Amino acid sequence: MRRTLVVLVLCALVAGCRTARPAGEETPLNPLTSASADDAARQLAERRAQMTSQRSLLMIRATTGGHSLSLRAQLQIDNGGRMLLTAYTPFGTNAIRLYAEGSEVTFVNDIEGTWWHGGVAEFGRSFGFFGSASPSSIGLLLMGLPADGRDFTYEYAPTGLKRANVGDVVVVYDPPSYPPQHILLTHGAQSLDIQTLESATTTAAVVPPAIPSGYRCCVVPRM
Repeated sequence: MRRTLVVLVLCALVAGCRTARPAGEETPLNPLTSASADDAARQLAERRAQMTSQRSLLMIRATTGGHSLSLRAQLQIDNGGRMLLTAYTPFGTNAIRLYAEGSEVTFVNDIEGTWWHGGVAEFGRSFGFFGSASPSSIGLLLMGLPADGRDFTYEYAPTGLKRANVGDVVVVYDPPSYPPQHILLTHGAQSLDIQTLESATTTAAVVPPAIPSGYRCCVVPRM
């Protein structure tokens, strides 16, 4: 009996190291070939315009109110402005799922069995990390690509984005590279410290999260 329990625990720990990839063919992202910051800006704008769908596997350390939480996450985004960020528990199951399309946001808390749907502005006031920026725009920045909008300002290095600002959200790439390696996003006292584990283009579609019928609706998202 004890041996069986040990095997089950080991299997759970191994499962925690795995992340379910969406079905589809993938091609790893290639670094830029630019020799200057201006050339990097041009190449990234071209890649943004030509992008179909991309996926990144991330390790995120989220800090808010003096408390930190580390989790593994998967980010998917496509050229239609659809974004899905799935954070996982240590056992590889879903913890939260954040889906955005246009000005609409859906947030699913799989740990507490709740969900919420609303606009970008309301989401920003409750969730906080992204400020007034849309999750889709932030998703592009986490992919190392410039997002559209008058409120965005950028600094480039020959190897990729160096810094991005939108409102009071600051995104720093250390080192500047495409695809990104390490990103620090700060919004006031809140921060996301992100390590990119892998990035690729994919043929997999970005689809809204399925919400189990037993989940409780309209619970405002918080981290």
